[in-house]
Amino acid sequence: MKINAQGVSEVVLEVSDMKRAVDFWSGQLGFPIVQQWGYQDGQFTVEANDIWATWLYVGGPTNLGLWLPRKFNEQELLQKASSVSLWNGLFDEGGIHVHLALYVGIDQIESAIQVLENHHIDRKIVIRGIHKRVYFKDTENNVIEFYTQSMEEDYLSRFHPI
Repeated sequence: MKINAQGVSEVVLEVSDMKRAVDFWSGQLGFPIVQQWGYQDGQFTVEANDIWATWLYVGGPTNLGLWLPRKFNEQELLQKASSVSLWNGLFDEGGIHVHLALYVGIDQIESAIQVLENHHIDRKIVIRGIHKRVYFKDTENNVIEFYTQSMEEDYLSRFHPI
């Protein structure tokens, strides 16, 4: 038996400056804002004056979260160090981000490159066969990739050849 996942639901990147990150991801790259939250008294809230988290729709089944660093109290730090089955509300905290790759179809990659160019975003284009990978950094120095290869197609071709 295997898990029948349908793709990535959400990815969250930690950012140090919410306005700058939102300007980059939504203003420059054009991903629409879905929701914004504050964080008060250990709880997420949609009624806060200061934005602590922003959700953007990046396509398919996937939202991208931009979150400010969270300051943990001593009790929360102990909880994070314990087994996840003992956690009580820290499920939103993970590990270290390596890079984020977003699927951009072959028919759309040139317009995506043009958006990066229009905003003077430094990029590296790597071509392998018919596929392109476009690497760049966001405002937090996270490595972001636009990749024209569908992982679903790749998986099916490797493990379910027609």
